Amino acid sequence: MKKKFLSLTLVLCMILALAACGGSGGSTGGGSGSTGGGASSSGDSGSSGGGDSAGYDELTIIAAHGASEATSEHASFVKFKELVEEKSGGAVKVDLYPNQQLGGDREYTEACIQGNVTMGGPSAANMAPFVPALNAFETPFMVSDRETIYKALDSDAGQALLDSLEGSGLKGLGYFENGFRQLTCNKEINSLSDLSGLKIRVMENEIHLAIWTALGANPGPLAFGELYTALQQKSFDAQENPAELIYNTKFFEVQDHVYRTNHIYTPYIIYMNLDVWNGLNEATQELIQECMDEAVAYCREICAENEQNCFNEIDNSGRSKVYDVSEDLYNEMVAACASVYDLVIEKAGGTYAQDLWAAAGFSPN
Repeated sequence: MKKKFLSLTLVLCMILALAACGGSGGSTGGGSGSTGGGASSSGDSGSSGGGDSAGYDELTIIAAHGASEATSEHASFVKFKELVEEKSGGAVKVDLYPNQQLGGDREYTEACIQGNVTMGGPSAANMAPFVPALNAFETPFMVSDRETIYKALDSDAGQALLDSLEGSGLKGLGYFENGFRQLTCNKEINSLSDLSGLKIRVMENEIHLAIWTALGANPGPLAFGELYTALQQKSFDAQENPAELIYNTKFFEVQDHVYRTNHIYTPYIIYMNLDVWNGLNEATQELIQECMDEAVAYCREICAENEQNCFNEIDNSGRSKVYDVSEDLYNEMVAACASVYDLVIEKAGGTYAQDLWAAAGFSPN
């Protein structure tokens, strides 16, 4: 772990050095004495300087995420990059680092809080140690379709969850889609009893552990980057992730069955270092938010088709098959999770979970 941390630190230092030397004449951090709206000196996560003729601050955004280049998340970050660079006339630039190049979700989130990365897009569950309110998204079986979750994300409750990031030094900008989580395993699952004792890898999140314990499985956390090898070596019988990650990370090569359980909808939380954001002038802030809103809309346009393409490729791979769970099994799983909802409320704190549920039209009773 120490070696991995040192490697990440060296990579970040090299990136910052390049950002300081290159770009459009800006200096890293902008300087605390700036009156023209450059990034504040406490956030060394982007190059900023004067402004262009349209009044935009010069800024180089270092954007990190953990998904592969073939995913909707990366395509949406690329869309954001294209939009903001074009509309700012080159004043705002975006350097993208996908596929865990700057570490996993927690590592680059911590780096962003500390000011070494400008922007990130981790899964909500991996953000929860920094922003407990985001545990509201780990509600099992809260929604079953995209139209409903989009309505909830766009509601006051969804905005309140983004605003809750500010307590950790981050500015919430929007939600990209990770997707509905699905179960993969090496055995047939026809009833709740088939889940009994199933050794399943889950994220290191107390709610996820409670969900699979309630379903009768034997859950255990493991770093995402180690999961393929663990499945290959049969250290785990199963795992759960959205379809794009199952396909692009090749989990279907080492798992015989993919079950469309849709047990949790997982958004990616898109944020920016708060000090950098606060150091920008109003025109630049508005531009970044406008371009992010357009990137979110683009993500929603492509994610359903991308998900279905991943299911089709898995089905045609000869390695694994995709199955829909029966209505009876689905109802059994929903009923078994009744004990988890109080935990969601407790971990999210305040009324974050209840407000999100109301926006989604969900009742745990």
